[in-house]
Amino acid sequence: MPVDSPPRPSVHNGLTLHLKDLIRLRHHITALEMGSRKKVDSLLSGHEQSPFKGRGMDFEEVRRYQPGDDIRHMDWRVTARSGNPHLKVFREERQRSVFLIVDFSSSMLFGTRVALKSVIAAQAASLLAWASTKHGNRIGGDVFSNDYHRDVKPQGGHPGTLRFLHMLVDVHEHATPAETGQSPAPFSHALERVVRTARPGSLIFVLTDFPRLDRQIESSLKYLSAHHDVMTISITDPLEQEPPLSGQYRISDGTQFFDLDTTSHTWREAYRDRFQHRQKTYKNFCQHAGIGVLRLTTDASVPQALRDELRKLSQHKHQHLWGHRSLNA
Repeated sequence: MPVDSPPRPSVHNGLTLHLKDLIRLRHHITALEMGSRKKVDSLLSGHEQSPFKGRGMDFEEVRRYQPGDDIRHMDWRVTARSGNPHLKVFREERQRSVFLIVDFSSSMLFGTRVALKSVIAAQAASLLAWASTKHGNRIGGDVFSNDYHRDVKPQGGHPGTLRFLHMLVDVHEHATPAETGQSPAPFSHALERVVRTARPGSLIFVLTDFPRLDRQIESSLKYLSAHHDVMTISITDPLEQEPPLSGQYRISDGTQFFDLDTTSHTWREAYRDRFQHRQKTYKNFCQHAGIGVLRLTTDASVPQALRDELRKLSQHKHQHLWGHRSLNA
């Protein structure tokens, strides 16, 4: 079988995660190629350079200020103490930190096609982790459900990726639907943890279905975008986009049963409008915040779909998200 056409990754029954399947995804890295002129390599290896963004920076030394130096790097304490302007000198890290924020809360434990949204998110996160490791990056992340989470600091090599994959499986096993209306708090808390731990210049992927945005979530995402390269991967199910066929249905949330009537044309249009409004709100926010947007669905092969989304991103000239934009310190 050709190297660039690996078999579709197994998701078993689409309800659970299996470590061996996530490990096998390392064979699908080539599926992320974005075309002959622009590949995912540049996104993951941080070739595009700008102050702070694109790669992390390590402090190296303090020296006297010279004409033309960037005053944003002034060491004001040494300047005040010595009476002469001094500058902090930074050294580029050889490895870039890649954070993967993965949502396994209630709304992600849903799917009507190949797999649950949570399983699709785990596959995409695993594929990105393997691709990042291939380019010498360190893998860290924060994976959360309604009432359980785990986070790890970035670590390089296969040990870092395997640690992250184990974390995905562990949190998914603990994930259960919330008994009441879903709160955005787990997502907000995950973003806050990454805000505190991610070093400037990290590459951050956020994998969720964005059921709702509140001020705290928006504030954290804006902060991350100002200091890092941020890409959101929105995951949806076809049934969320289009209502079921016209008819009478008996449905359940796991504890109660309800009758659903989908015969009303007005109701069906309102159903579609709600989904489109949510997607438009999410997309507009990301565009204004300088955050990249990718989309996956539960009925598509993740390697192929992710490759296609990255190709679209390249064609729409969003490469500035990966390093052309300067950061005001």
